[in-house]
Amino acid sequence: MGRRGRDGQARGGGGPLLSREDDVAPSAAERAWRLILVAARNAVGLVGILFFSWSAPTLVVLYFADTLAGMWAVFAAIGFKLSNVDPRQGFWTVAEGALSGIAVALFLVAVVAVPLGIPLVFVFGASGAGWRQVWADPTLTAGIGVLALTGLVGAVRHVFTLAEGRTGGATVKQAFAILMTRWVLVLLAIYTMGGLLGRLGLYVVVVVYAAASAWSELAPARFARLIPDRRPPDSR
Repeated sequence: MGRRGRDGQARGGGGPLLSREDDVAPSAAERAWRLILVAARNAVGLVGILFFSWSAPTLVVLYFADTLAGMWAVFAAIGFKLSNVDPRQGFWTVAEGALSGIAVALFLVAVVAVPLGIPLVFVFGASGAGWRQVWADPTLTAGIGVLALTGLVGAVRHVFTLAEGRTGGATVKQAFAILMTRWVLVLLAIYTMGGLLGRLGLYVVVVVYAAASAWSELAPARFARLIPDRRPPDSR
């Protein structure tokens, strides 16, 4: 353990969710992938607002789907890792491990979707929009399809990250800190700006989401530190 790690243990204070050991500078290829995913996710909401007159309920459904896609990516990668698949054993062995990861991820996402989705009920109730009306929009379906594709790419990225020797626990902790923080920021923006500023507030929501998603992708460790780790030092 390095001097910095020993000093952190000696202080025993309330630090961030991630230790400095987790703050690893991404490679050029990793940064390129993060930029591509940020651009793809933000383009969906922007196009919907500008060309398809999306409302606040449509936006919150879209960003909720993005949060679940990110969680699915993490769960799938961890599930694949826990299957102990050796790629040298052939395609079908890898496919079996991938299916195991996908099944585990779908189950866990279904579990966390219920508490995370409760704010959607309040948004729909305040706006008077109907669930069927929003879900019947084919443009929203297409947007969620784009987010699902980014989730699949994210799962592959996480698999390779875990294969490089980074611990799964640290990866999950970082990913969840990022996803939950971003979801809270988006909800705050929708509840305040979307209700107070009308149509202009929707643009503010898009800007907030763009800034949060870009920050979380390009500087994930710093973004995760928005939520400090308040657990007792002896329980970390």
